[in-house]
Amino acid sequence: MKPEHWITLCNLLLTAVGLYLGPKIAVRRSLEQFRSQKWWERKASAYDDMIRSASRLCNFHVQCFDAVTIGPRLSDEWVARADEKNREAIGILETFKYSGGFVIVEEAGESVKRILNALDSPGSEEAHEYHDRASDVLLKEVKVLKECAARDLKTAG
Repeated sequence: MKPEHWITLCNLLLTAVGLYLGPKIAVRRSLEQFRSQKWWERKASAYDDMIRSASRLCNFHVQCFDAVTIGPRLSDEWVARADEKNREAIGILETFKYSGGFVIVEEAGESVKRILNALDSPGSEEAHEYHDRASDVLLKEVKVLKECAARDLKTAG
């Protein structure tokens, strides 16, 4: 066989290998990028849900503290609507209570646990003490959740 035939044969062989491997590699990388993007979106959604819920609860406790200490009294209708929204917010936070280290970073999971512990029934506390303590914890933990989200989503995206 002549050398120019070997060159043509090698070119055909390399073309066939390229036609086989090229699309496989492209599809694999495309799927990896898709999975990575979906995972980032899942994390972003989790942090968004947690921060919104904690902020909602914080706003409630701040308004209750203000109403108890300086007035005016909150209407029963407002309290009923707020209680319903608060139950939803607490439910969302409870779904992430043990998610630290999986969808969210461990520090965010611990922050959610601190929030839920702070919202346990007031016990022997007066209403103003309970709402003051709860709002203080929530303000601090919302900040922690935002910092966790910023760090985690920056590195994941």
